[in-house]
Amino acid sequence: MAKRYRNLIGLIADPDNLRDAYHKAARGRRSSAGYLKFKEYEAAWLEKLRRDILDQTYRPGKPRTFWVYEPKPRPITAAPFQDRVVQHALCNVIGPIFEAGMLPQAYACRKGKGMHAGGIRTQAMMRHLGRNGATVYALKTDFSKYFYSVDLAALWRRIDAKISCRHTAWLIEKFTPRTGTGLPIGNLTSQLWANVYGTEVDRFLAQTMGVSSFVRYMDDIVIMGCSRGFLHELRGWLEMFCRHALGLTFSKWSVTPVSAGVNFLGYRIFPGYKLLRKDSVRRAKRKIRAYTLANDREALRFFLAAWLGHARWADSHNLLRSLAAQHRALTQEFTCSAKTSSKAVSSASPTTAA
Repeated sequence: MAKRYRNLIGLIADPDNLRDAYHKAARGRRSSAGYLKFKEYEAAWLEKLRRDILDQTYRPGKPRTFWVYEPKPRPITAAPFQDRVVQHALCNVIGPIFEAGMLPQAYACRKGKGMHAGGIRTQAMMRHLGRNGATVYALKTDFSKYFYSVDLAALWRRIDAKISCRHTAWLIEKFTPRTGTGLPIGNLTSQLWANVYGTEVDRFLAQTMGVSSFVRYMDDIVIMGCSRGFLHELRGWLEMFCRHALGLTFSKWSVTPVSAGVNFLGYRIFPGYKLLRKDSVRRAKRKIRAYTLANDREALRFFLAAWLGHARWADSHNLLRSLAAQHRALTQEFTCSAKTSSKAVSSASPTTAA
């Protein structure tokens, strides 16, 4: 039988764990009102959270919901800062328990994995399978509304199989109900549970179907093989398993030769090189133009730091030079426009005064 863990609540509410969770929750949020309010009385807040968890009087606050529209429209749930601290404290303890049961083919939200490592692994599979000149194909699948389709009762069967501490289960339920469907995008616990749910897909592929040449990044999966027919047959079995065992359906799928490139993890991956996806480049150009013309230097700086870090993992030298030239041209255009407007205002002011 799989090992079940109990007496975890003391570790979750441990003062050192809560302080570590506080520092993790603060990353990238040090200018937010929630963080500044918490920081002013951090010792008292941490003690209150510890006491509320141990007394089972902890109640999450009301989350803030907003929409993002790229790459596709979806609502994001932003928990209050103190609830983010509790989620980090919870995941610090239970995360490694579920991490130990995940397969190496899962690359989302895992230490030592991530998008870039997943892209490298995908390219390595292409080269390995095609080393003798064989034609390599890729089955690419994407689930429809993955987070919103998670069957919570099925998820809790997997949680209960590992966690026997009732106090810890009570705390998990504060963020993840036992019944219903769907996980809120934005919660740290949702990332963990979405990965745990996806592990069932990994096990079906690796243990039931005997397939190891695949990479999963949350709900995106790429499976490699040298037989187009086998991948089509595998797609049918996988789709049937996901529908009946997990309540998941594919929004799209394709089987293509890897020589045509595979759209995955923000790149178009080929056996010998990686390119940025065209829609990613279009969005970047749009944002650079918008931030530059709005003279929002701080937002532009943060966006460029993140996007360029992603772009440099691809063969994108010429593209980066082109974007730099576009940015310089826009900056010059904005500066000239601002000077013209300033002169117009200056020349009109005496007339206005008269």
